[in-house]
Amino acid sequence: MKKYNCIFPGLYNYILAKDVGMIPYTLSDRLETTVTTYDNDDYTYLDDFMKKDNFKIDFLEKTGNEKKDVINYIRQNASNIDIIQFYHLRYNILPYYVLTYKLHNPRGHIYLKLDSHHEYVDFLVKRSGIGATARRLLVKILFKLINTVSTETKRNYDTLRESSIIDNKKLLYIPNGVNDDDTPLEDKNKTILYVGFIQKLYKRCDILFDALSKVDLKDWKVVLIGEIGEDMEGYLEEYYRQYPELKEKIIYKGYVEDKKLLATEYAKSSIYCCTSDRESFGLSLLEASYHGNYLISTDVGSCRDILDKTGYGHICSHTTESVRDCIQYTIDNWDKITKDPYTIRRKVYDDFNWNKICDRLYTHINGG
Repeated sequence: MKKYNCIFPGLYNYILAKDVGMIPYTLSDRLETTVTTYDNDDYTYLDDFMKKDNFKIDFLEKTGNEKKDVINYIRQNASNIDIIQFYHLRYNILPYYVLTYKLHNPRGHIYLKLDSHHEYVDFLVKRSGIGATARRLLVKILFKLINTVSTETKRNYDTLRESSIIDNKKLLYIPNGVNDDDTPLEDKNKTILYVGFIQKLYKRCDILFDALSKVDLKDWKVVLIGEIGEDMEGYLEEYYRQYPELKEKIIYKGYVEDKKLLATEYAKSSIYCCTSDRESFGLSLLEASYHGNYLISTDVGSCRDILDKTGYGHICSHTTESVRDCIQYTIDNWDKITKDPYTIRRKVYDDFNWNKICDRLYTHINGG
């Protein structure tokens, strides 16, 4: 059985349930898989729903220099790794990792998962100037040494295919996925849900709050799951001074680590709202849609790919007015808009289940 090793120094327990953990976990039926990281957390998922014989974690020696630690690990273990996976196109360290692996295992397979938002790919491919041209040349050389490169959205996949930066035979569309679960969807409430870091930077939760202050929520409530960022603390104090009536409408549930409990929250809600500036994929959008939620989202990450499959949602712009109008229209016309959540779940699972996604990756890695 071939050995697959994903190098991800910043692994925490909750990240195991994302692509970093789920790809090796799913592939472990056919490969001996490992995620290599620092000892950052208690990885309790490994003793729970992610427990498998051929899936494990290995630890880097921590010297305070990540590049040195990863290079040393690769040098010592490359001959025992048939497929090595990296994340992100990090110009300052990735070339060192790739060259070290190739020097110590010339026949080994390198897989790079870009995990990049739309703006980053556009910057890489379309930007003009001496610096941008030099950067593309470096990436072209690097991609010649890498066997498989994947991106999470069809938009980024098409952008890269139309460029000359990579041999298209190496390029794959590998979205993030979901696992099938039996969480019942019959008891949906009039709830608008948001799951993620509650912050202004990137997530732009201030746009959501501003929009909610201008919406007639009627008998709907809003549930927020996630930690509140420092950049929102002062904002929220002032917000509730201006709109004290919304304290009873907006409910905070904090960070929810238990995946079954989180699935229940998705299953009870009816609308999911995302106002992010950027997302490489936006896993919460997929999880919300899988649990039968109508998506109201800015045009980020996987939103367009999901809606192409389900037809159940609306894309709004990054403005308070657009988000407000989308929410108000959806609430006002909910009886006409709402669809059977199980039908939406089936549509999502047909295209975004981890088994199907990893079948495609495994076939490509093995020359299929």
